Amino acid sequence: MRTTLDLDDRVLVIAKARARANKTSLGAEVSRLAIETIERGEREAAPSADGRFLVLTARPGHRITDDMVADALEDW
Repeated sequence: MRTTLDLDDRVLVIAKARARANKTSLGAEVSRLAIETIERGEREAAPSADGRFLVLTARPGHRITDDMVADALEDW
């Protein structure tokens, strides 16, 4: 599908470099990067046993504080 995107300059540089290295199009590389990121996120998050909540895998050294939860709830 053809579309127009406004990409962050860093994304554009990375995607262009990968397209050159892999001898593919810019669109193919942006799509591949997006799919890889989506799939990685799906692997890191799984439904709880009852299927009602999303359970995220812990990352070493990363702590979630009550303030962070409160901020997230305010934005939601």
